Amino acid sequence: MKIISASILSIALLVGCTESAEHAAPVIDTEAVSKPAVSSTIDTVNLSSHALQQEMNVQIYLPPGYKTSERYPVLYMLYGYGGNESSWFSYLGLNNAADQLIQAGTIKPVIIVSPAYGNSFGVNTKPGQGVNPGGVDEGMYEDYLTKDLIKYVDRHYSTIPSKKGRYIGGASMGGYAALYLAFNHPELYSKVGGHSAALWDYSPADQFTDQRDWLYPNEKLRQQRDPLLLAASKKLAGLKVYLDAGESDQLSEEDQALYRILKTRGVPAEWHTSPGGHELDYWKSQLDNYLKFYVGS
Repeated sequence: MKIISASILSIALLVGCTESAEHAAPVIDTEAVSKPAVSSTIDTVNLSSHALQQEMNVQIYLPPGYKTSERYPVLYMLYGYGGNESSWFSYLGLNNAADQLIQAGTIKPVIIVSPAYGNSFGVNTKPGQGVNPGGVDEGMYEDYLTKDLIKYVDRHYSTIPSKKGRYIGGASMGGYAALYLAFNHPELYSKVGGHSAALWDYSPADQFTDQRDWLYPNEKLRQQRDPLLLAASKKLAGLKVYLDAGESDQLSEEDQALYRILKTRGVPAEWHTSPGGHELDYWKSQLDNYLKFYVGS
């Protein structure tokens, strides 16, 4: 797994003019006046987490034409190691991709939530459970993401507050976290996406084994946290899974192994691969495909 830090996750409107006489009357586009452009917005909120006992930043995308009188599905998107709550929007441009697909009628309007969750991998951890390799965040992050965050979003926004209208996905560390949370809480989500998900199968190809060993310090915790094992043991009724990785991504084999486990168990799952590696450009190239899976019309 190649760590993509926030510092390297980098992401015109051209106004034309025509010649006119000095005293010519301005040309007014009456259609544009009567039908002003509708744009999306991104709220930045500060959530007081009971589970973590601290304030957490969250960015929330509201689709063009958002109305409190309507109910919208919610997509929770989790960033990769070293990222932050703005990574999916500021660096990857997920909001722009959503705007274009919504306005084209290709996907349904959707609320997209990108929460800060440190470098926690989305699990509940306690100091001393495993050897902290440095750079990771310990605490009750699973409870924060599945309880505090969902409760806040459903209370403050016009959501479909049920499994049917709730999806979760992520890239790299976020792909691991999304799969872990959905497999352990299939009552909460109806779709999950693991995009270049950080998985380990204890083969010589495993990378960043210090993070693996922190997450899985013993067999009992591995059984509870490893998406490969959870896919083989959990009841995942009503959950659809999308898995993908770049052709040159060293995590591709582990992600495809997860796909095979899910298919063997009859879980609706998709596997996709395209040119690219474990990198920003690959994820950018796949944004439309991700959104079509979650909220295709």
